[in-house]
Amino acid sequence: MPAPQDPPTAIVPPPQTPGTPPAAERRRWRRPLVWIALAAVVLVALTVSVTVGVRTATADTSTGMLRIAHLSPVTPSVDMYVSGPDLDETLVAPGVGYRGTSPYLTEPAGTYTLTARPAGAPATSPPAVQVSVEVSAGTAQTAAFVDSPTSGAPELQVLDDQTAPAAPGSAQVRVVQGANGVGALDVDLTGGPPLARDLFYGSTTPYATVPAREWEVDIRSRLGSTNQTSVTLPDSGVTTLFVAREPDGQILVAAVPDAATVAGVPGPGTEPTASPATPTPRPTPDPEAPLPTPPRVPPVPRGGTEAGLGGLATPTLLSAVGDWLSGLFSDDPEVPPAPRMPLAAALAAPEGLRPTGMSIPAVGLAAVNLADLRIDYRGALQVPTDFGQVGWYTASAVPGDPGPAVFTGHVDTRRGPAVFAQLDRLRPGDVIEVPRSDGETARYAVDSVEYFPKDTLPSDRVYGPATTPQLRLLTCGGPFDEGTLSYQDNVVVFASAR
Repeated sequence: MPAPQDPPTAIVPPPQTPGTPPAAERRRWRRPLVWIALAAVVLVALTVSVTVGVRTATADTSTGMLRIAHLSPVTPSVDMYVSGPDLDETLVAPGVGYRGTSPYLTEPAGTYTLTARPAGAPATSPPAVQVSVEVSAGTAQTAAFVDSPTSGAPELQVLDDQTAPAAPGSAQVRVVQGANGVGALDVDLTGGPPLARDLFYGSTTPYATVPAREWEVDIRSRLGSTNQTSVTLPDSGVTTLFVAREPDGQILVAAVPDAATVAGVPGPGTEPTASPATPTPRPTPDPEAPLPTPPRVPPVPRGGTEAGLGGLATPTLLSAVGDWLSGLFSDDPEVPPAPRMPLAAALAAPEGLRPTGMSIPAVGLAAVNLADLRIDYRGALQVPTDFGQVGWYTASAVPGDPGPAVFTGHVDTRRGPAVFAQLDRLRPGDVIEVPRSDGETARYAVDSVEYFPKDTLPSDRVYGPATTPQLRLLTCGGPFDEGTLSYQDNVVVFASAR
């Protein structure tokens, strides 16, 4: 990995503009802002995946840490601005391009607004993306610029970074999937534990603890791309492996130290030692404080669903209306909070919480007593044994919670229509309601109805991560193959929270 360039010896600060705090109030910002700006320039100039040095934590025990990662391969370079307590909107990272990772910004706890504009655009131009991020004392976060899995528009998602070092002799490592367009990834440490299975773009793995040493990282994509990279995981270090890609689909990997490594934050229960040579560490986060629940990412079944027996035996007519890219510019004065990046591990649903029915007035569907579905011995998604019953994939999201809630049902029996016979008649905007066992009702609106050959079902769109509540309804469709006694396609309804 190329070494970062040395900064110039003299920096000319930008001219003060009306509303800018006096120089004395801005002095604490000057050094970190200069370093971040220089880091972004170095990243763009090198045109390879490089992370520059991260400055150490300050002695202020009320600070938190935040950095920015550009993980959207189709989005041009952006200028990143930050505003927050006692801080007017300030350019902190100009010209950050894909695969760029900024140093940590160490600042007082509070709510900050992150604004992205196209690189070189005037500071007064409308923002392309704008979100708020809560920076808590003693914590560290990465704000990752990714393409939304539901709209395709760029957005900033936040993930929590480890603030305590690994135990002596060991290291901690996770993988963040920033290689859109290469398919789901399997990531292994040769001779060690697997780090990821079916890791979709825009999601991250939990930290894994491994022996501290040099490792060979083996990455394989469903679409055929591979990468083998040697990385050194240092003693007591904490590292993120950012996965990216070249325009031709070649996978790239960058090993980036996290806050626990670069800031020297002590582990839980460590007493700070007063010493002129040692900065006062930040306090350990309150273990009782609840953390945001990341969206659920289910294990991925193989192939499509076999939810039809040929009783209709006619092609299914579909509406192929897509959910087009939402506008980049927003006039909404409210700044929404940044969503959490999905964690690529199936999280157990709260005790007993589950869907209890489904209502689709547009096609007259009213289902109760849903079946629980899992992955069968072949690796495929089960289908209900009752042709009049809707099935819920229990490893997917609970309806109404962030993530994709996946349901399937038969299109027909050998004698005629079954429960999902009319899914192809749904149109964008049609309402789907799913009552839950806690008395709440999740409401969705149809985005699109599409069909896919069963062997090319887009698993990333059906099962991949989502930061908002999503619904997927699957059944069979298309021409019926008399030789295999199976429909050739799958019908998929994509719906979003209403």
